[in-house]
Amino acid sequence: MSDMKHLKVVDDKWKGYTGALGIAEFKDGISVYPLPRHIRDRMAAAMNFVEVDTDGNEQPAGAAHRMIREYAERAAPITELARQTDGEKNAEIAASQVELAKTPVVLSRFELEAVASKGGIKGLREIGNKWNVKHRAIPTLIEMILDAQDKAVAKTKKPEAPVEPVVDPADPAEDDVMAQIAAEKAARDAEILAAEQRQAAEAAEFLAAEKGKEEALKDAAASGDLAAAVSTDETPQE
Repeated sequence: MSDMKHLKVVDDKWKGYTGALGIAEFKDGISVYPLPRHIRDRMAAAMNFVEVDTDGNEQPAGAAHRMIREYAERAAPITELARQTDGEKNAEIAASQVELAKTPVVLSRFELEAVASKGGIKGLREIGNKWNVKHRAIPTLIEMILDAQDKAVAKTKKPEAPVEPVVDPADPAEDDVMAQIAAEKAARDAEILAAEQRQAAEAAEFLAAEKGKEEALKDAAASGDLAAAVSTDETPQE
């Protein structure tokens, strides 16, 4: 079988352990024989191991870790979009400030009526000139000024049309890339959830089989003779 690897114990209390764990025999914390993937996944659901290949390379054992690695290998790289420079940002701020400076002060009806009471039509005309409105009657001119102010305020609050991001023509559209990543993430999450459920069931089965040895393991750990209390009727798979 091509996918055969050794397991190495990484839990601090079991490092360097020699003896049987489940159906596998260990020496100095490493399985004596390479184990198939389904056995490695089952044992990794109960405690922490790393897998060791024939070249001595190590990686975390278990279905969840394997799926994360496979997803990382499949995920397409995303081309980083150009970011706004400090100079462009400062120029944008300066342009906004200039635009704000051009906008006349917005006055309420009460304030306009106060201007008319104090300065008559002449005072209102000075304000109306700033809003490009004119009239000889004070009430009409006040209404025209208020209307011009409302339109100007509404214009400033109008959302700008979104700007399409600059994408390298040689690369897929950003939306397509993000949709692909989202779909792969959803599929990966579903796979991981299913794997976790399988691992939980297998772990329960594994722990139930080991329950009879629990007290012996505790006593042996206290006496320093852990190997004497660990035994199995199964043999490692070649």
